[in-house]
Amino acid sequence: MRPRARSALVSVLVAVALAATSVTALVLARARTASAAASDVVEIHSAHGASFVPALQGNKPIFILALGSDARPGQDIERQRADSIHIIGINPAMHRATILGFPRDSWVYIPGVGTTKINTAMVVGGPSLMVRTLERLTGIHIDFWLLTSFSGLIGMVNGIGGLTVNVPTAMHDRYSGASFKRGTHHFWGAQALAFARDRHDFLQGDLTRSANQGRLFLAALSRLHGRFGQDPATVFDWIAVGWQRLRTDLDVQTILNLALTATQIPLSGVRNLVVPARSGVVGPADVVFISASASSIYTDLRKDGLIGS
Repeated sequence: MRPRARSALVSVLVAVALAATSVTALVLARARTASAAASDVVEIHSAHGASFVPALQGNKPIFILALGSDARPGQDIERQRADSIHIIGINPAMHRATILGFPRDSWVYIPGVGTTKINTAMVVGGPSLMVRTLERLTGIHIDFWLLTSFSGLIGMVNGIGGLTVNVPTAMHDRYSGASFKRGTHHFWGAQALAFARDRHDFLQGDLTRSANQGRLFLAALSRLHGRFGQDPATVFDWIAVGWQRLRTDLDVQTILNLALTATQIPLSGVRNLVVPARSGVVGPADVVFISASASSIYTDLRKDGLIGS
Protein backbone atom coordinates (compact mmCIF):
# COMPACT_ATOMS: atom_id res chain seq x y z
CA MET A 1 0.00 0.00 0.00
CA ARG A 2 1.35 3.44 -0.97
CA PRO A 3 2.11 5.81 1.94
CA ARG A 4 -0.39 8.39 0.67
CA ALA A 5 -3.12 5.79 0.34
CA ARG A 6 -2.37 4.40 3.78
CA SER A 7 -2.43 7.89 5.26
CA ALA A 8 -5.83 8.48 3.69
CA LEU A 9 -7.14 5.22 5.07
CA VAL A 10 -5.90 6.12 8.53
CA SER A 11 -7.60 9.50 8.27
CA VAL A 12 -10.86 7.82 7.30
CA LEU A 13 -10.54 5.40 10.21
CA VAL A 14 -9.96 8.22 12.66
CA ALA A 15 -12.94 10.16 11.31
CA VAL A 16 -15.17 7.10 11.58
CA ALA A 17 -13.88 6.41 15.07
CA LEU A 18 -14.60 9.96 16.21
CA ALA A 19 -18.17 9.62 14.99
CA ALA A 20 -18.67 6.18 16.46
CA THR A 21 -16.72 6.30 19.74
CA SER A 22 -19.78 5.96 21.95
CA VAL A 23 -21.07 2.99 19.95
CA THR A 24 -17.64 1.34 19.93
CA ALA A 25 -17.33 1.78 23.68
CA LEU A 26 -20.69 0.09 24.21
CA VAL A 27 -19.82 -2.83 21.94
CA LEU A 28 -16.42 -3.34 23.54
CA ALA A 29 -17.84 -3.07 27.04
CA ARG A 30 -20.26 -5.85 26.22
CA ALA A 31 -17.39 -7.91 24.83
CA ARG A 32 -15.64 -7.79 28.17
CA THR A 33 -16.23 -11.06 30.05
CA ALA A 34 -17.50 -10.29 33.53
CA SER A 35 -16.24 -13.62 34.82
CA ALA A 36 -12.63 -13.09 33.66
CA ALA A 37 -10.11 -14.02 36.35
CA ALA A 38 -8.31 -11.12 38.01
CA SER A 39 -4.98 -12.50 36.75
CA ASP A 40 -6.15 -12.76 33.12
CA VAL A 41 -6.25 -9.08 32.22
CA VAL A 42 -4.30 -6.24 30.73
CA GLU A 43 -4.10 -2.98 32.65
CA ILE A 44 -3.63 0.24 30.65
CA HIS A 45 -3.43 3.49 32.61
CA SER A 46 -2.20 7.04 32.30
CA ALA A 47 0.74 7.29 34.67
CA HIS A 48 -0.15 10.69 36.11
CA GLY A 49 -3.90 11.02 35.62
CA ALA A 50 -6.12 11.58 32.61
CA SER A 51 -5.41 15.32 32.52
CA PHE A 52 -1.75 14.56 31.74
CA VAL A 53 -2.38 12.23 28.77
CA PRO A 54 -0.17 13.52 25.91
CA ALA A 55 -1.29 14.37 22.39
CA LEU A 56 -0.38 11.32 20.31
CA GLN A 57 -0.08 13.35 17.11
CA GLY A 58 2.22 15.97 18.64
CA ASN A 59 5.95 16.54 18.36
CA LYS A 60 6.78 15.38 21.87
CA PRO A 61 7.91 11.79 22.51
CA ILE A 62 5.57 9.37 24.28
CA PHE A 63 6.87 7.04 26.99
CA ILE A 64 5.12 3.83 27.98
CA LEU A 65 6.20 1.54 30.82
CA ALA A 66 5.31 -2.01 29.79
CA LEU A 67 5.20 -4.50 32.67
CA GLY A 68 4.61 -8.23 32.90
CA SER A 69 3.48 -9.60 36.27
CA ASP A 70 4.39 -13.10 37.43
CA ALA A 71 0.97 -13.42 39.09
CA ARG A 72 -0.59 -16.86 39.04
CA PRO A 73 -4.34 -17.51 38.65
CA GLY A 74 -6.26 -15.87 41.48
CA GLN A 75 -3.47 -13.46 42.43
CA ASP A 76 -3.66 -9.69 41.99
CA ILE A 77 -1.45 -8.89 39.00
CA GLU A 78 -0.72 -5.43 40.41
CA ARG A 79 0.88 -6.78 43.59
CA GLN A 80 3.13 -9.57 42.34
CA ARG A 81 6.69 -9.28 41.09
CA ALA A 82 7.40 -7.66 37.73
CA ASP A 83 8.80 -10.36 35.44
CA SER A 84 9.17 -8.05 32.43
CA ILE A 85 10.07 -4.34 32.56
CA HIS A 86 10.46 -2.14 29.47
CA ILE A 87 10.28 1.57 28.72
CA ILE A 88 8.97 2.11 25.20
CA GLY A 89 9.83 5.52 23.75
CA ILE A 90 7.79 6.59 20.72
CA ASN A 91 8.57 9.53 18.45
CA PRO A 92 5.32 10.05 16.48
CA ALA A 93 6.76 12.79 14.26
CA MET A 94 9.68 10.62 13.09
CA HIS A 95 7.73 7.33 13.09
CA ARG A 96 10.42 5.67 15.19
CA ALA A 97 10.58 4.01 18.60
CA THR A 98 12.89 2.48 21.20
CA ILE A 99 12.36 -0.51 23.49
CA LEU A 100 14.62 -0.31 26.55
CA GLY A 101 14.59 -3.34 28.82
CA PHE A 102 15.47 -3.55 32.51
CA PRO A 103 16.37 -6.94 34.05
CA ARG A 104 13.89 -7.83 36.79
CA ASP A 105 16.71 -8.35 39.33
CA SER A 106 18.20 -4.89 38.77
CA TRP A 107 19.51 -3.50 42.08
CA VAL A 108 18.02 0.00 42.31
CA TYR A 109 16.62 2.53 44.75
CA ILE A 110 12.84 2.29 45.24
CA PRO A 111 11.26 5.45 46.73
CA GLY A 112 10.08 4.85 50.27
CA VAL A 113 11.61 1.37 50.35
CA GLY A 114 15.36 1.62 49.80
CA THR A 115 17.78 -0.20 47.54
CA THR A 116 16.61 -3.64 46.50
CA LYS A 117 15.53 -5.61 43.41
CA ILE A 118 13.48 -3.48 41.04
CA ASN A 119 10.66 -6.03 40.79
CA THR A 120 9.96 -5.51 44.51
CA ALA A 121 8.36 -2.16 43.64
CA MET A 122 5.32 -3.96 42.18
CA VAL A 123 4.83 -6.03 45.32
CA VAL A 124 5.08 -3.03 47.65
CA GLY A 125 3.30 -0.32 45.67
CA GLY A 126 1.95 -1.73 42.42
CA PRO A 127 2.53 -0.19 38.97
CA SER A 128 2.45 3.37 40.33
CA LEU A 129 5.54 2.68 42.44
CA MET A 130 7.20 1.04 39.42
CA VAL A 131 6.54 4.27 37.51
CA ARG A 132 8.08 6.37 40.30
CA THR A 133 11.07 4.01 40.53
CA LEU A 134 11.80 4.14 36.78
CA GLU A 135 11.23 7.89 36.61
CA ARG A 136 13.70 8.44 39.47
CA LEU A 137 16.23 6.07 37.90
CA THR A 138 16.05 7.44 34.34
CA GLY A 139 14.66 10.96 34.61
CA ILE A 140 12.10 10.00 31.96
CA HIS A 141 8.49 11.11 32.49
CA ILE A 142 6.24 8.06 31.96
CA ASP A 143 2.95 8.85 30.17
CA PHE A 144 1.25 5.43 30.28
CA TRP A 145 1.80 2.10 31.96
CA LEU A 146 0.68 -1.27 30.64
CA LEU A 147 0.51 -4.42 32.72
CA THR A 148 -0.36 -8.01 31.88
CA SER A 149 0.07 -11.46 33.40
CA PHE A 150 1.21 -14.85 32.15
CA SER A 151 -2.33 -15.86 31.25
CA GLY A 152 -3.06 -12.42 29.83
CA LEU A 153 -0.10 -12.73 27.45
CA ILE A 154 -1.20 -16.21 26.36
CA GLY A 155 -4.73 -14.99 25.69
CA MET A 156 -3.62 -11.97 23.68
CA VAL A 157 -1.15 -13.90 21.51
CA ASN A 158 -3.75 -16.57 20.79
CA GLY A 159 -6.36 -13.88 20.10
CA ILE A 160 -4.33 -12.27 17.31
CA GLY A 161 -3.44 -15.57 15.66
CA GLY A 162 0.03 -16.05 17.13
CA LEU A 163 3.38 -14.36 16.50
CA THR A 164 6.23 -15.09 14.14
CA VAL A 165 9.44 -14.84 16.16
CA ASN A 166 13.10 -15.14 15.22
CA VAL A 167 14.78 -17.31 17.88
CA PRO A 168 18.46 -16.25 17.83
CA THR A 169 19.82 -19.33 19.61
CA ALA A 170 18.56 -22.80 20.54
CA MET A 171 16.59 -22.94 23.79
CA HIS A 172 16.08 -26.01 25.99
CA ASP A 173 14.91 -24.90 29.43
CA ARG A 174 12.83 -27.18 31.64
CA TYR A 175 11.95 -24.33 34.01
CA SER A 176 10.20 -22.10 31.47
CA GLY A 177 9.27 -24.89 29.07
CA ALA A 178 11.19 -23.24 26.22
CA SER A 179 12.33 -25.84 23.68
CA PHE A 180 13.09 -24.24 20.34
CA LYS A 181 15.65 -24.62 17.58
CA ARG A 182 17.39 -21.54 16.29
CA GLY A 183 15.42 -19.88 13.51
CA THR A 184 11.95 -18.58 12.72
CA HIS A 185 8.99 -19.99 14.63
CA HIS A 186 5.27 -19.26 14.75
CA PHE A 187 4.43 -19.04 18.44
CA TRP A 188 1.06 -19.45 20.05
CA GLY A 189 0.49 -18.04 23.51
CA ALA A 190 2.12 -20.72 25.66
CA GLN A 191 5.19 -20.83 23.41
CA ALA A 192 5.53 -17.04 23.48
CA LEU A 193 5.39 -17.10 27.28
CA ALA A 194 8.05 -19.83 27.47
CA PHE A 195 10.29 -17.85 25.12
CA ALA A 196 9.84 -14.71 27.22
CA ARG A 197 10.64 -16.43 30.52
CA ASP A 198 13.75 -18.48 29.65
CA ARG A 199 16.92 -17.23 31.34
CA HIS A 200 18.72 -20.46 32.16
CA ASP A 201 19.98 -21.08 28.61
CA PHE A 202 22.11 -17.92 28.53
CA LEU A 203 25.32 -16.70 30.12
CA GLN A 204 23.71 -13.28 30.58
CA GLY A 205 20.48 -14.82 31.78
CA ASP A 206 18.35 -11.87 32.87
CA LEU A 207 19.74 -9.51 30.24
CA THR A 208 19.15 -11.94 27.36
CA ARG A 209 15.67 -12.71 28.66
CA SER A 210 14.85 -8.99 28.63
CA ALA A 211 16.11 -8.67 25.05
CA ASN A 212 13.96 -11.65 24.01
CA GLN A 213 10.92 -10.03 25.60
CA GLY A 214 11.64 -7.02 23.39
CA ARG A 215 11.64 -9.37 20.39
CA LEU A 216 8.06 -10.28 21.22
CA PHE A 217 7.10 -6.59 21.03
CA LEU A 218 8.71 -6.45 17.60
CA ALA A 219 6.92 -9.62 16.50
CA ALA A 220 3.58 -8.14 17.60
CA LEU A 221 4.30 -4.92 15.68
CA SER A 222 5.20 -6.92 12.59
CA ARG A 223 1.96 -8.90 12.88
CA LEU A 224 -0.07 -5.70 13.25
CA HIS A 225 1.57 -4.16 10.18
CA GLY A 226 0.89 -7.23 8.08
CA ARG A 227 -2.76 -7.41 9.07
CA PHE A 228 -3.28 -3.63 8.87
CA GLY A 229 -1.82 -3.54 5.36
CA GLN A 230 -4.40 -6.11 4.24
CA ASP A 231 -7.32 -4.54 6.10
CA PRO A 232 -7.00 -1.31 8.14
CA ALA A 233 -10.11 -2.29 10.14
CA THR A 234 -7.88 -4.94 11.77
CA VAL A 235 -6.97 -2.33 14.38
CA PHE A 236 -10.51 -2.64 15.78
CA ASP A 237 -10.17 -6.43 15.98
CA TRP A 238 -6.97 -6.06 17.98
CA ILE A 239 -8.58 -3.59 20.38
CA ALA A 240 -11.49 -5.99 20.87
CA VAL A 241 -9.09 -8.87 21.64
CA GLY A 242 -7.36 -6.76 24.27
CA TRP A 243 -10.61 -5.37 25.65
CA GLN A 244 -11.80 -8.83 26.68
CA ARG A 245 -8.94 -8.82 29.19
CA LEU A 246 -8.75 -5.11 29.79
CA ARG A 247 -8.99 -2.81 32.79
CA THR A 248 -8.15 0.77 31.87
CA ASP A 249 -8.60 4.39 32.85
CA LEU A 250 -8.15 5.49 29.22
CA ASP A 251 -11.04 6.25 26.91
CA VAL A 252 -11.60 4.27 23.73
CA GLN A 253 -10.34 7.13 21.56
CA THR A 254 -6.96 7.20 23.32
CA ILE A 255 -6.59 3.43 22.97
CA LEU A 256 -7.47 3.70 19.28
CA ASN A 257 -4.92 6.50 18.84
CA LEU A 258 -2.23 4.37 20.49
CA ALA A 259 -3.04 1.50 18.10
CA LEU A 260 -3.00 3.78 15.04
CA THR A 261 0.30 5.29 16.17
CA ALA A 262 1.80 1.77 16.24
CA THR A 263 0.71 1.14 12.64
CA GLN A 264 2.74 4.14 11.50
CA ILE A 265 6.05 2.93 12.98
CA PRO A 266 7.94 0.57 10.64
CA LEU A 267 9.82 -2.36 12.12
CA SER A 268 13.07 -0.90 10.81
CA GLY A 269 12.38 2.21 12.89
CA VAL A 270 12.37 0.36 16.22
CA ARG A 271 15.50 -0.28 18.27
CA ASN A 272 15.41 -3.02 20.92
CA LEU A 273 18.07 -2.98 23.62
CA VAL A 274 18.68 -3.68 27.31
CA VAL A 275 20.42 -1.38 29.80
CA PRO A 276 24.13 -2.16 30.13
CA ALA A 277 24.57 -4.20 33.29
CA ARG A 278 26.48 -7.00 35.00
CA SER A 279 25.50 -9.83 37.29
CA GLY A 280 26.44 -9.73 40.96
CA VAL A 281 25.53 -10.84 44.45
CA VAL A 282 24.17 -8.97 47.45
CA GLY A 283 24.09 -11.20 50.52
CA PRO A 284 22.38 -14.44 49.45
CA ALA A 285 20.66 -12.82 46.45
CA ASP A 286 21.72 -12.85 42.81
CA VAL A 287 21.21 -9.35 41.43
CA VAL A 288 21.98 -7.21 38.39
CA PHE A 289 23.97 -3.99 38.70
CA ILE A 290 23.07 -1.40 36.06
CA SER A 291 26.19 0.25 34.64
CA ALA A 292 26.84 3.95 35.20
CA SER A 293 27.07 4.23 31.41
CA ALA A 294 23.28 3.78 31.28
CA SER A 295 22.88 7.42 32.32
CA SER A 296 23.86 8.57 28.81
CA ILE A 297 21.22 6.23 27.35
CA TYR A 298 18.56 7.72 29.62
CA THR A 299 19.58 11.24 28.59
CA ASP A 300 19.43 10.35 24.91
CA LEU A 301 16.09 8.59 25.21
CA ARG A 302 14.54 11.34 27.32
CA LYS A 303 15.25 13.93 24.62
CA ASP A 304 13.18 12.48 21.77
CA GLY A 305 12.23 8.89 22.62
CA LEU A 306 15.12 7.56 20.56
CA ILE A 307 18.66 6.35 21.15
CA GLY A 308 21.37 7.33 18.73
CA SER A 309 19.01 9.51 16.69
